[in-house]
Amino acid sequence: MRWQDRIIVDGSDRDLWLAGRRQVIGASDAAKLAKASSVDKYLAAKLAPRTFTGNGYTEQGHRWEPMMLAFAGIPQNVALIHSPDQPGFACTPDGLRVEPDGRLRLAECKAKHGKVVTGPSVGEWRQLAWQFECIPEADFIEFLWVELVQNARGEWDLRAEHRGMPHRLVIPRDHPEIVAARAQILPIATDLLTRLRVALTYERRAA
Repeated sequence: MRWQDRIIVDGSDRDLWLAGRRQVIGASDAAKLAKASSVDKYLAAKLAPRTFTGNGYTEQGHRWEPMMLAFAGIPQNVALIHSPDQPGFACTPDGLRVEPDGRLRLAECKAKHGKVVTGPSVGEWRQLAWQFECIPEADFIEFLWVELVQNARGEWDLRAEHRGMPHRLVIPRDHPEIVAARAQILPIATDLLTRLRVALTYERRAA
């Protein structure tokens, strides 16, 4: 099944995207999957009512994301795409580009506030591994980030050392951190998905 045929929602309607996202294990869920013994906690968080609509940090992420994607030459993506092997596993990479050979190159963008980093955090490695799991057509993910500092007006600007450019790290599918993260999160996600489906079934029956 082609990746285009695995699009759950195209992302043009935010409410539909959120509804579709609630039915699956997404990349932001996978980023939190650290312990098999904490599946009940992950399920409770997944089912909890969502009242968060964003803050200054998320606004900054939206502000800088187009610049980062343009820097990498990768179009923005808002579609939720499921795995060919498991429809309950899905992700929405920030960027997606079809290469001349038909393979895909993904992008993940991060805005780092008051931080200097050299690459993905532990949770971000899990998130990237999940994107590879859901979209096997991709061989590389461009991990892009900007480091922001607050100016005298309280606004967030690029750190001077950036020279107006984001940081860029090209991560291959066989990167050791990706391989290790995938091995860690896949069993936990499989258990979580089973419990999520049962919970959603009871929820629909009770409605």
